[in-house]
Amino acid sequence: MINKNAIGKGVAYLYIEAIATMFSGYIFWLILSKITSPSVIGTSSAIISFISIFIGVSSVGVGGGIQRFLAKSLADKKIEDIKGFINSSIIIMSIGIVGSSVIILILRNWIYYSFKIDFGLVIISIIIMALTSIYSLLRAIIVPSLNTKIITTSSIFSVVIKLTVTTILVLFGSGVMGILVGFLLYPLISSIILIITVKNTFYNHHDKINKNHTISLLYSTKNIFISSLGFWIPPTITTIGSQLGTILVMISSGANYAGIYFISFSLVSGIAVIMSVLSTIAYPTISSLTDGRKRAVWRLIKISLVITLPLSHAIIIYSAEILRIFGSSYANGSLNLEILLLSILPTAITSGIGVLVYAYGNNRQLLIIGLFTSIPRVLLYFIFVPIFGGNGAAITYLMGSIIGLIVSVIIANKIGFKLFWKQIISISIIPILLTIFLKYLGLNYIFGISIAIVISYILLLKLRIIDTEDIQDILKILPKMIADPMVNIIIKISNKLR
Repeated sequence: MINKNAIGKGVAYLYIEAIATMFSGYIFWLILSKITSPSVIGTSSAIISFISIFIGVSSVGVGGGIQRFLAKSLADKKIEDIKGFINSSIIIMSIGIVGSSVIILILRNWIYYSFKIDFGLVIISIIIMALTSIYSLLRAIIVPSLNTKIITTSSIFSVVIKLTVTTILVLFGSGVMGILVGFLLYPLISSIILIITVKNTFYNHHDKINKNHTISLLYSTKNIFISSLGFWIPPTITTIGSQLGTILVMISSGANYAGIYFISFSLVSGIAVIMSVLSTIAYPTISSLTDGRKRAVWRLIKISLVITLPLSHAIIIYSAEILRIFGSSYANGSLNLEILLLSILPTAITSGIGVLVYAYGNNRQLLIIGLFTSIPRVLLYFIFVPIFGGNGAAITYLMGSIIGLIVSVIIANKIGFKLFWKQIISISIIPILLTIFLKYLGLNYIFGISIAIVISYILLLKLRIIDTEDIQDILKILPKMIADPMVNIIIKISNKLR
């Protein structure tokens, strides 16, 4: 039996982490935009994008592949199975890290030619890749246990250290090196904390859990690897498809334009992080359900859209004003940002359908969705970026999202999953129309975006597209003393609207 309170708390902590990650990312690049040049940011972002591609390769997708097995083993309280799956995932990922490191070393001359970084920075890049892969696996191991408070705590602590150290290093003229050292600290500190947590959670408290050993290392390694393919090949190609944009913009247009595009992409990625929280907790949770999976997935999609679309569609209208915060030169990337933000809607729907497919164990269909999202991006980048620069990268990213949506909807129809398109369209259109009207009235972007979001929720309540239960789920990211009064207010508003 699934404990709804435990799931709620788990989701709430992941929301807090996502929001902290989003805002800290904005603050991180905002600070750097004030103390260093777009060229340094562009070069750093291109290197980070390059590293991100190899993080996808080195992780071998085990973070996603292991969750279904951990969820079932936790439900049955089989400690030896859990330890076996963890050991197998470590073996698989270690092979991925070693292989990726060798490839990077082989490519070091091309890296120097493209990014003008020396061997020392190549080594730091490898360390960042390895630590981030380890952190991602540790995080995935902890999520099914719903002990997500430690993930949030370690993330916030690591972010503070990262921001502080990077700012000091850049102020002292370390440039690209300082930024990469800052990126290294986050997975390093977080991994140390999570290693201790995993050890205490699964290796020290044997008395409460069944010790019967039912699986072999070969069996668990084989099954995790097969399950991980859907989280490895498509996401790796997806990562290439998303991160390649910054790299190609730098190569074709220069570091300044790469920096401008990367800031826009980071803003969109921050919003997507919030959306991904629900999917993260949903993979093991919905997989463990025996009934009601489709209802749960529709609710997942709806809440994802309700959380992200009012914000992202409001930002579309005020894109230039938002980017101008980073500096006047970054406002030139407003069209990049607008196009990229349009990908939030198809991504939310595709991710939800992916959760359902995964829950049914249809790894082939999950792989198909990922490939049809990713491969067009990779191919079209080489066509559009040299012609249109950052705008071409943004268009390509959006096209991949739309193609992935089409394929996922076809698969959803095959498995009998129904999408309520009228609700989706309403959640999408209401915020953007409101923001256009508020901007026409001449409202400052802070007031315009805030008012548009609030009125959007009121109208969605009025139209009964969302209900008070949806709002309660969303407000779980807030402390109880704040969330409860807000829920009471919303219930009163909802009753008056009826």
